[in-house]
Amino acid sequence: MSHEAAAGTGIPGGGEGPGRARVFVADLGTPEPALPVLEETVSRLFELTGQAGAVASRMVLVKPNILASVPSEMHVTTSPPVVRAVVRTVRALGGRVVVGDNPGGVERNSLRTAEACGILAASEGCFRNLSDEVVEVPSKSPYASTFVLSRLVLEADHVVNVPVFKTHMLTTLTGAVKNCYGYVAGANKARLHLSAFSRGRFAHLFLDIYSRRIPDLNIVDALYVMEGNGPTHGRVRPLGRPVAGTDGLAVDAVLTRMMGLDPLDLRLFQKAAELEGDPAWGRLGRFRSEEVEVLDLDGRPYPLGPIPDFALPSTFNVSLERQAELLIALGTIRPVVRPELCVGCGDCTRNCPPQAITLDPYPVVDGAKCISCFCCAELCTEGAMEVPAGQAAGLFDQMFR
Repeated sequence: MSHEAAAGTGIPGGGEGPGRARVFVADLGTPEPALPVLEETVSRLFELTGQAGAVASRMVLVKPNILASVPSEMHVTTSPPVVRAVVRTVRALGGRVVVGDNPGGVERNSLRTAEACGILAASEGCFRNLSDEVVEVPSKSPYASTFVLSRLVLEADHVVNVPVFKTHMLTTLTGAVKNCYGYVAGANKARLHLSAFSRGRFAHLFLDIYSRRIPDLNIVDALYVMEGNGPTHGRVRPLGRPVAGTDGLAVDAVLTRMMGLDPLDLRLFQKAAELEGDPAWGRLGRFRSEEVEVLDLDGRPYPLGPIPDFALPSTFNVSLERQAELLIALGTIRPVVRPELCVGCGDCTRNCPPQAITLDPYPVVDGAKCISCFCCAELCTEGAMEVPAGQAAGLFDQMFR
């Protein structure tokens, strides 16, 4: 796919035709299946989604989630066995594989980050630094003039998106659409955080970035799921149910329902609904329950239900746009420091979009500058920056009771 085609009006690289979007759930019965079982499952998902015959002799970008330099057992990043299974499947189908992502932060080397979390080895010689070549494209959303995207993303013949099923303090869910934020290179992520500090604005940007190269296939690593205050330091619990489909919004809608929420509870889907029918955006995807068919690996209806006692982020209760923007403007919700966990690495200071954090000797947050984007908490590998549970909801109650 050429850069010009990819940067157009959001025509999917894959996706469904007329009718309902199909999403497949592979219930493996264990969060740690043997690699041959995982390879067989991934191969089956390629077949069921109609992608098995689409990758031969094509350049296929496998796009995992490589958020930070953390061990794979934390399940912050895509599980190495899942990446390895996708790489081997694409090769077996005759595709030419490239694996890559732009990690979080402004000064992070993707090779070092991929090595730390096990994805470099799992890529079996196919890993590339996506920030080596970038392209600037105009934005369709009002919160940024341009995006700086990795050229490989736009030039890949086929994109296989391999996110992790996690919660997120700002967006509630990290899934297929959010993983495409990794199309953005380097420090430009921080610039976008600064220009789109609220959930509604962020949702608009995510959909804009996602539309530049809608993945041909999404395979969600749901061997383990992170709940609570993700995406880095939430609670991890076993699940053993990879989720896949060619429509990223449909896949995320299924993940959202597994969290016990209606998709339209999230700003991502609210914004997608607002953009429906706008010719500048094209068909982004389907997400309403009547638009999505959930199936098992035999093609039979899958009995989708919420994960028992699933813990949402503590910030979820103030997700209404007007309330969240008011709280942020007043500077009342701020990340707090746990000095006993801080190692003084300075990642929080380097990766803070408004430069609101200094070290003295532990992080100090300037409330006048803080925009409550939680980048510091997201990227702190030690868990020393966090949003205290219940603080956001408590402040909302005090101010608007």
